[in-house]
Amino acid sequence: MTTPPPVSVVVPYYRAQADLDRLVAALVAQEHPASRLQLVVADDGSPEPPCLPSGLPFDAVTVRQPDRGFRPAAARALGVRAADGEVLAFLDGDMLPEPNYLRQALAARAGDAPGGVADAVVVGRRRHVRAQAVEAGWRPGAPLAAADVLEEPAWLRRAYAESRDLAAADSTSYRFVISAVLTVARDVYEDAGGFDPAFVGYGGEDWELAHRLWRVGGAFRHAPRAVAWQAGEDFAGRTEPAEAAELKARESLVLASRISAPTARGTGLCLGVSPRLEARVRASSGSAAAAAATVVGVDAVLRAVPGARVTVDGSLDPAARQALADPRVRVEEESAPTPVEISSTAPEPPARGGLAAVRASADWTARVDVPLRPVGPGERPDPEAVAAWLLRLERAGVERVVVLGELRDDNRDAAGGVRHGGRAVLAELTCARARWRPRRGGRARTWRVPATRLGWRPVGARPDLEAWWGGWG
Repeated sequence: MTTPPPVSVVVPYYRAQADLDRLVAALVAQEHPASRLQLVVADDGSPEPPCLPSGLPFDAVTVRQPDRGFRPAAARALGVRAADGEVLAFLDGDMLPEPNYLRQALAARAGDAPGGVADAVVVGRRRHVRAQAVEAGWRPGAPLAAADVLEEPAWLRRAYAESRDLAAADSTSYRFVISAVLTVARDVYEDAGGFDPAFVGYGGEDWELAHRLWRVGGAFRHAPRAVAWQAGEDFAGRTEPAEAAELKARESLVLASRISAPTARGTGLCLGVSPRLEARVRASSGSAAAAAATVVGVDAVLRAVPGARVTVDGSLDPAARQALADPRVRVEEESAPTPVEISSTAPEPPARGGLAAVRASADWTARVDVPLRPVGPGERPDPEAVAAWLLRLERAGVERVVVLGELRDDNRDAAGGVRHGGRAVLAELTCARARWRPRRGGRARTWRVPATRLGWRPVGARPDLEAWWGGWG
């Protein structure tokens, strides 16, 4: 039998001693070995510090931060710094986990390592019980009358069902990760940079962390048998509609500049430091027509992903530079315009704990060796269709796409470039997750596909720039 990993349970706390007492009792009843369990209570500036009973069968520590507003993200981050566990189990202070909660969370295999903790980002099942039942003495593991069980949020049940308990997750699945019942491998948490202490106020900090956990290769799973109970209804049921609308509006505004997924900002805006796509386009050189081909290729990228950032590698004449005087475009004339290497490795990931560097990384990067455009005359990229395509790749586990030319030897558009199986390599698209996987022994799944199958083709040596912009060519 595999020895369970050491787990640190991190609990944010503020003036709720009775809730903490019930949670500590539920942790004492856990089936996970007490010798491999640690409790860290992170106090968010309570007037009186929390009190832990003596004689607990597991290690327990308390850490505190000053009261500077509601700062659960900072409290959790502080708690992690005092935690010793290989696995971090975040539980809100008002949660009551079932005796098998930790065992079930760890059993939700989310990686290839024994115990499933290598890449695990496991969301338990938060259920709701009438507060009166808890106040009357009900505790997890005891019988519970059906009338005392409150309804779970239907949108969460539906999301878990449609994604096969997050086995088919994508970069929009951060919305289904709840820090009240979150268990994550410490390595993945630290790769992502951890909770952002800058969050102040209700909501958003768990979704923002979840998006970074996805970006660094965390394997999302929902563990429906890892049940923890909350007394009372969820946020929507216990908050007045006007107040709820105000809080959600603020949360959405805060997250738009931090999460690049289309569910957080749509497809049109270019916000903050967190891009959906970062592309490097190799400039065609030698003539005005070649420069026009580069301009068409850059314009096609920005039409496909309006919020992208594009770097053009190589020299451009002044007219082409002026045509690309867009704040989303940067021209690096001194950089070597080397062709895409099909065997190239993704750039090294930032050092662990580099929250800002992880946030600044794009969800997807593109290396474009040959400027590309949609196949048909007058066709233009559809941003919504491109966004949906990227999500389909993510759900299928594809983290690298090598875009190939036609099967022929006279492909002048890619002369001097890299070839694969007789085809020219035109471009390469890489998910951010592929950058972090090697750190934990994983490999990116690669799809090699002709450009025409994707509905794209090389711009060509003599493009009609007027027809491209005019919409008839």
